[in-house]
Amino acid sequence: MRRGVGGGLRRLWPWHRRDESALAGIEAEITAFGEALDAHSFSLGQPGATDEMRAELARALDAYDQAKRDAVGDRIREDTLDVLRTLDEGRHALACLDALIAGRPLPDHLPLCFFDARHGRADRQVSWAPPEGAARNIAVCAADAVRLTENPRPSTPRQPGRGSRGRTQPGEAELRPRTPRSVPQPQVSGKGDNGEQTHRLKMPSYRPAVMVFSTSGQARVHVRFEGVRKGRSSRQYRLSGDGTPVTARIPLPEGKKTIAFRVFSAGDQEAWTATAAPLREVPRFHDEINGTGSDVVHYRGEPGPGVLHYAGPGLIQLEALDDRLAYWVTVAEGRAGEHTFQWPGRGYYQMRSAGAWSLSTT
Repeated sequence: MRRGVGGGLRRLWPWHRRDESALAGIEAEITAFGEALDAHSFSLGQPGATDEMRAELARALDAYDQAKRDAVGDRIREDTLDVLRTLDEGRHALACLDALIAGRPLPDHLPLCFFDARHGRADRQVSWAPPEGAARNIAVCAADAVRLTENPRPSTPRQPGRGSRGRTQPGEAELRPRTPRSVPQPQVSGKGDNGEQTHRLKMPSYRPAVMVFSTSGQARVHVRFEGVRKGRSSRQYRLSGDGTPVTARIPLPEGKKTIAFRVFSAGDQEAWTATAAPLREVPRFHDEINGTGSDVVHYRGEPGPGVLHYAGPGLIQLEALDDRLAYWVTVAEGRAGEHTFQWPGRGYYQMRSAGAWSLSTT
C-alpha cells in the first residue's frame, strides 16, 4: 500500500462547466485527507500491528483513491456527494485505526446528513416523510433535527455542487423529490412491501460489504435479490419467521455499483431500512452468540468442535464464507434441536434460518 498522497491535485483536475467554488472545497477536503494519511504514524510492520489495524488503514487508503477517481473529470453534481461520503468513510476508518491502537472500543459511525452532506456527520436518527410519501427513518445533523421539530415537512435532500445562482439554505428550496425507490442510495427505506417494488441500493466503494436490514417492530420479512451473480449461496433470505423485530446482515456481491432487491413483508405497517455497511457491522464472538433468523457472524475462535442449537421452524444452515463473503461450504444443517459440527477456523459465517438459534464452542 502506498503513501505519498498529499497535495498538488488542482492542476490535474479539469473542472470544466462545474461550480468552481463548491468543487474547490471538495478538492481541499481530498487534499486534507491525503495529508492526514501521510502524517499518520501507523506502520504495517510495527510491533503490535494486527490484521484489523491493517484492514482499517487499507480501507482509508481505498477511500482516498476512490475519492480522487470520483472527483476527476467533467461529472454531474451527484458525483460530489459520492466524494463526500467516501471521504467520510475514510475518516471513520482512520478513527477506527486510532481506537484499535489505543485499545478503545470502535467509534460509532452515522452517515452524512440526509438533507445536505455538507452539514457533516449525522447526529441522530429521526422519522421523516417526503411530500405525499411514506415515513422513514433518516440520519440528520443536529441543526436539521431541531428544524424538523419546527417544520415536519422540509424540502428533500440537497446535492452539493449546485450552481451559485439561486442558492438557498436547506429547507428554503423547493427541489424535485427524490426517493430511495427511484434512485440508488446507500440507505433505502420503506414501509411494508409485497414484492412489487424493486429497490436499488448503491454499493459502497469498499469491498466486501454487507446489507444491514432492520425493521422498526415485529415483522416477518423475505428479501430477494435480482440478478445475483453466480457464487452466492442464495437469491432469497428469510430474515425472520417468528414475528420478532429484524436486524440482519446479508452479504453483498462484488463487481456491482448497485444491487436491486425486493422486500416481501407479512404486513404493510412496519417500517424497514436497508443500508450498505462495512464488515465492522458484523457481530464478532469467540465462545458463544445467539440470534433470530438469517444473519452473518464473525467467528474469532480457533478450529474445533462447535454446537448449533435451533428452536425455529424449517431447516437451519450454517455456511462458511470466503474472503469475498461468497458461499464456501455448509458447516452444519438440520431442524430444531442440537447439532454438533467442526469450526473450520476464524472467519465469516452465514446463518440461514427462520427462527431462534445459538452457536457455541465446546
